[in-house]
Amino acid sequence: MLACTTAACLAFTATPAVAAPAESAYAVAAAGLVAIPRTPSVSGARKESLASVTLPTSGPSLVSAKALNADVKSGHAQSSVTGLTLNLATLPVAATLPGLSADAIRAECQNGKGTVSIANLKVGGKAVKLDQVPPNTTVPLAPLLELVVNKQTKNTGGTLTVTAVSAKLLGQTQTLDIASATCAKSPGATPEPPTKPSGDKPQPGGKAPKPTPVPGHLDVTG
Repeated sequence: MLACTTAACLAFTATPAVAAPAESAYAVAAAGLVAIPRTPSVSGARKESLASVTLPTSGPSLVSAKALNADVKSGHAQSSVTGLTLNLATLPVAATLPGLSADAIRAECQNGKGTVSIANLKVGGKAVKLDQVPPNTTVPLAPLLELVVNKQTKNTGGTLTVTAVSAKLLGQTQTLDIASATCAKSPGATPEPPTKPSGDKPQPGGKAPKPTPVPGHLDVTG
């Protein structure tokens, strides 16, 4: 059982898009009561990798991962993480929460189009199957825990940000994003007709559609 205080009943959502170079990427980031800078973070035309991290660097570990990568070039951005573990037991939350792990998580943005891949995601030791996930899919997992998978946001200026996984602990304001990439269409790229996931209605102003709930519920308790 993972007991916690009201102050840290956290809401993990994708970090709101802000003005940035046309292409950028980072592997992991958090803001709020638990702050983790974008790690590693690149923009322009370069790449950066880390063999492993345990974050935050002081205090109890919330995130541990191996082979964190961020790679950016014109019209293209990608980020990835392997051996990911989210140690939710370190958070002083007010409910029982499961741990999360994944063998690999990757986000890619190519010419203004985003894709993600997730291998062997487990919540509380139980596998969560995520194949062909449409943009902005929500996966409810426990009373206070929800995932937003393949989060896609159209930014001012025409760029697209795709975040592979955002763990959302319902309650207050805290963000934790895993594998995020932002890109614009390359000059001369052939325009594609707009598409949307089945059942989702387009929103005014070209915003992302409302999250698509995944049927079913995993009763996990940590």
